[in-house]
Amino acid sequence: MAITDTAFEIADGVYRCGSDRVNWYLIEEDDALTVVDTGFPTHWQQLLDRLDALGYELANVDACLLTHAHPDHIGFAERLREFEDIPVWLHAAGRRRARAGGDPPLGGLVKNLWRPAVLRYFVEVVQSDGTSIPPVTAVETVADGDELDVPGHPRVIHVPGHTEGDVAFYLPDRDALLCGDALATVDFETWQGNRPQLLPPWLNVDHAQARASLDRFESLGDVVLLPGHGDPWTGRLTETIRAEQIRS
Repeated sequence: MAITDTAFEIADGVYRCGSDRVNWYLIEEDDALTVVDTGFPTHWQQLLDRLDALGYELANVDACLLTHAHPDHIGFAERLREFEDIPVWLHAAGRRRARAGGDPPLGGLVKNLWRPAVLRYFVEVVQSDGTSIPPVTAVETVADGDELDVPGHPRVIHVPGHTEGDVAFYLPDRDALLCGDALATVDFETWQGNRPQLLPPWLNVDHAQARASLDRFESLGDVVLLPGHGDPWTGRLTETIRAEQIRS
């Protein structure tokens, strides 16, 4: 598991954090920060290191936004909430998962451990304390269409399918879309490729709904796509989404 040592700005005031397989992000605005997703519990030290590299402290973090409540997205959320009383924002449909420590799709994961890429991901989960996520005990809820008064002022787009409560956060002034697991830019089963695509059906609660939710992105135009898994991707989503809906 490789973790980048220095902050990496991938859009205006947006920084990619995490590991080779799991992304989370920092949004910067007016000397304040929003954390989007929180990786695994062991990524806490990386948060501190990234803040230091950017010249900030935990006191500069105003909010924590979660795209959904799987273990590789809520890792240090409760620690952040407890440490600085930082509000954690999540769609109401994800509250139960957050309080259960993520409630991961273990059945599908175990059945696919014969795939080398999935096995490597599972090893990272174990090494990163991803099997013992502290429950997120208190959350603020977001809803589709909300424009949040936090650094970056993201607009909430509800995109259920991967889980019931998946959301993406769109930054209109930066043309950046933090999509969580509504889309990845890498084939999760092989860890190859670099294009927007759905996660495999065994990772989605409702794969047909996940496919249909992609319609919510068609009006956005050109974006910098910042997924939970895979490298950033820049382009117009319309044709890519249509191709993915046909392929899936």
